[in-house]
Amino acid sequence: MDDTKSRRAIVIGASYAGLVAALALKCQNWNVRVIEKSTTPSRSGGGLVVQRRMQEYLEQHGLAFPGISGVPARTRRLYRHDGPVVEMPELATVYTSWDVLLRELEGVIGADRIERGVAMTDIPDWGASGMVKLSDGTTDRGDVIVAADGIGSLSRRLLLPGVAPSYAGYIAWRGMVPEHELSTETVELFADTLSTWQGKETSILLYEVPGANGSVEPGERRINWVWYENMPTGPRLSELMTDSTGFEHHTTVGRKLMTSDTQAYMEKRARQELSPQFQEVVLSTPEPFVQKIGDLTVPRLVFGKTVLIGDAASLTRPHIGSGTAKAVDDAIYLATALSKPCNEELNCLAAWEQTRLYDHHGLADYAKAVARRLGFGS
Repeated sequence: MDDTKSRRAIVIGASYAGLVAALALKCQNWNVRVIEKSTTPSRSGGGLVVQRRMQEYLEQHGLAFPGISGVPARTRRLYRHDGPVVEMPELATVYTSWDVLLRELEGVIGADRIERGVAMTDIPDWGASGMVKLSDGTTDRGDVIVAADGIGSLSRRLLLPGVAPSYAGYIAWRGMVPEHELSTETVELFADTLSTWQGKETSILLYEVPGANGSVEPGERRINWVWYENMPTGPRLSELMTDSTGFEHHTTVGRKLMTSDTQAYMEKRARQELSPQFQEVVLSTPEPFVQKIGDLTVPRLVFGKTVLIGDAASLTRPHIGSGTAKAVDDAIYLATALSKPCNEELNCLAAWEQTRLYDHHGLADYAKAVARRLGFGS
C-alpha cells in the first residue's frame, strides 16, 4: 500500500463527502474518478458549518485552496415562546451553504474531473472485486470504490439490503432567503448571530450564509433557517412528503417540488407558532423544502474493496452540526489508512472501519439525546 501512484479510486457521488474523499485521495497520489448521476450541482441543501480541518488538510498536502466563503456568527441568541432572550458569545463558528461549498470544492478538484449524468447501477460481488456497473452500459474497476451517494444511497441498498433510515418522529422545514427580501429591522436583528426560537414541540434556528454568488457583503447574504416540528406518522405526513408530481418521497421534497397545499400548510403553521421576525423569514422564502428526520447506523462500512462514507454510511440528526465533520473525518482517515504500508488492503480498511463506526454511532447517540432534550422525536 506504500506505492499509491498507480492506485485508482472510483468515487460514487459528487456530494460533500465524495468530493472531500476525492481530494484527500488525490493528496495521496491516487488516480480518482468521480461519477455523479445528476447533471448539475446540487441545490437541495441549505446552510452548514465550515470545516476548517478539511481546508487545513489540503493545504498541508500542497493542494492550493482559496478558502471557503463563510459568514461568522459572533453571537448566539436564544428566544423563548414566553418572551425572554438569552444572549451569549458564539465560539467563532462560520457558516456557508451547500451550493457555495460544492462549487468551490469542484473548482479545486476540477469540474472536468467530475463525470455528470453517469450513475452507478450495480456493485457486483458484494464490493469485493472493486467493480461497478454504470448507467451508460459500461463497467469500471478501482482499487477502492468510495460510495458517497448520500441519504438515499443505492450503494447501501445493494450492499446492505433491508437497511434503511427509520423515521424519528419529526420533520424539518428548511429554506434560504436573500437579505434584500427582508425588512431592514429583521436583517439587523439577525445580523452576525445564530438565533434560535423554542416553542412547544417546535423550534427554529437561523443564521447568515453567503449569497448565491458567494458574496459575504451585508445586504448580499442570505439567511438560512431550519424549523423542526413533531409530526406523527399518518396521512398528514404522507401528504407533506408527496411532491407536485404525485410522488411520495422517503426523505426530502426538494425545492420547487412542494405542492401549493404543503406550502400553505407550512405558512399557516408559521403564523400560528412563530414570533413575527421568524415568521417574516419563513414566509419570505422563495423555495422552501421539507425533510423527514431519520436515524440510520450500519453494522459495517467495508465490503471488500468498497466502502461507505458520509450520509451513505449513517445519518446523524442535525442538531449537533456534525454531518460535515463526519464526512471530512471519513474521507481524510480513509485516505490516510490507504496510504499506510500494510500486508493486505483489507487490513487497512478494517482498522479504518472500526474507528469510523465508533464515531458514527457515538455522534448518532449524542444527537438523539439533544433531540430528546428539545422535545423532538418519538
